[in-house]
Amino acid sequence: MLPELQQLGFTRNEANVYLAALKLGKCSVQQLATSTGLNRVTVHGIVEKFEGLQIFLRTYDGKRRRVTPVDPSRLQFLLRKEEEQLGTKKAVLENIFPALQEMFAKNQRGLEVLTFQGEEGYRRICEDVLLSKTEILEYANIDLLTKAIGGYIQTNYLPTKHKLGLKAKFLFVDTPGARRYIQDNYMHPHRAPMEAKFIDHKVFDIDTYLVIYDEKVALLTPSNMHAVIIKDKAVSDSLRPFFFFLWERAGEALSNKNL
Repeated sequence: MLPELQQLGFTRNEANVYLAALKLGKCSVQQLATSTGLNRVTVHGIVEKFEGLQIFLRTYDGKRRRVTPVDPSRLQFLLRKEEEQLGTKKAVLENIFPALQEMFAKNQRGLEVLTFQGEEGYRRICEDVLLSKTEILEYANIDLLTKAIGGYIQTNYLPTKHKLGLKAKFLFVDTPGARRYIQDNYMHPHRAPMEAKFIDHKVFDIDTYLVIYDEKVALLTPSNMHAVIIKDKAVSDSLRPFFFFLWERAGEALSNKNL
């Protein structure tokens, strides 16, 4: 039962001492030390702790100190007490969380730039985008991205995005693959709401995937699997008008809003 007791919060030594005491019944610290193979000082410290938790009781035979284990139902009581304390902590945190976030935001200065590389880095960026609280704006060559992490997009990213109902606008380089991506993944009921426009590849033949969300901008270059997230309101606010400048000139939008 050592692993199970450790899952309850006991260290391995504490679990050994506890089980030994249950087996021995009323005993001395020296008997516990002999039974567990631990030194007397270590056992004494554990016994003191358990007496404080009232898992053990201190008794005496004449002048000789004895350790007496308490009914294991005491562990259930302690667990219920922890649950009550956790509930109180959650309520306190919920109450002060907005103020903590406000304090943190006021102390942010300058650009925060995070760099990523490889498939794992791209997955982390996708996970961050899925936390977006604003409409997601994507300007990209989707063929290059699906070639790099298409499996992850299909099995993880898109199912989560649809479940969350995250709203998005897409400006994609116009290719058969891009149109097929929208048709297969979005033009069905119960998909995340989106609008998509396509730009002639002769006009914008790009090797970059740009995502604007919240106060962040993610730039991915699938050709070398490098990427950055720029967290700065001024940057994101500057790039949104650029996105919509192109959006307004890209022709008619394909939408799934009425599906």
